[in-house]
Amino acid sequence: MGRYSRLRYIQTLDPERDYEEIFQLTTRYEFPWDYNTGYSFAFITDFVIPSITHTLASTGEFAHRSMKRYDDTMLFPFDIHRHGMETPDGRDTVRALNRIHGHYAIDNTDYLHILAGHLVSAIDWINAYGWRRLSEPEERALVLTHRRLGQLMGIKDLPETYEDFKAWLEADIRKRGAWHYANSAMVGYVLGIIADLCPRGTKAIATRGILSLLDEDIRIMLDQPKTPAWFSAAVRRVLRTRGRLLRLAPPRRRPYMRTPHSYPRGWSLEHLGPRHPEGRET
Repeated sequence: MGRYSRLRYIQTLDPERDYEEIFQLTTRYEFPWDYNTGYSFAFITDFVIPSITHTLASTGEFAHRSMKRYDDTMLFPFDIHRHGMETPDGRDTVRALNRIHGHYAIDNTDYLHILAGHLVSAIDWINAYGWRRLSEPEERALVLTHRRLGQLMGIKDLPETYEDFKAWLEADIRKRGAWHYANSAMVGYVLGIIADLCPRGTKAIATRGILSLLDEDIRIMLDQPKTPAWFSAAVRRVLRTRGRLLRLAPPRRRPYMRTPHSYPRGWSLEHLGPRHPEGRET
């Protein structure tokens, strides 16, 4: 199999019909690290919306069980997509996720902001730093997969295209984005998770590197320190260089599988979510 063989196969599929298959090939074979990193980057930018910050802070999950909170948040969609959204196991996972969310009165706009933020962040990250840009079928498949998940979660007024999602997200940030007293603490918890995931000796520069990628208006709302322009440029250059080098690597032959720190021996649906009913997470 050549480096572009899987892309050529993807281009024979119809994203309107085969979006789940394309999503799996794109996120578990072609761009697993880039998709997950871009998706995770939105954990930080979510906090520009005060109502989201307040809800996430009120659960106490990030403060007391931050790594488990992160792992569970990543594992729910991973399991839904791994099983297939229309399969019994996939639907069971969606129902479990909806039960957890049902413990809080979360506004539809907040749900949509989080969904849009993770989708747009993942696509933008791949296109900026992946070993190639997403093809049109891949981008469309990512959008349709997130749209379908949003429908199963009961989210209303879902945009149709990537451009629509991005325009809606940017407009929502302009309308509702603001400083919140808990922003800095919540970002600190996420940066702590990132540090824990990094090899020893790279934690400080990795967290500083993540902050250097924030847009200026987002950085201010999140109450984070400004990084020198040269450092931000260097981080972006390193990420783009990694992408170019990956073009020379052989294609991935086995699908990406999450290895969560919270579940070194594996996990099941019963493991996911908060430990106690009174501490239901969002």
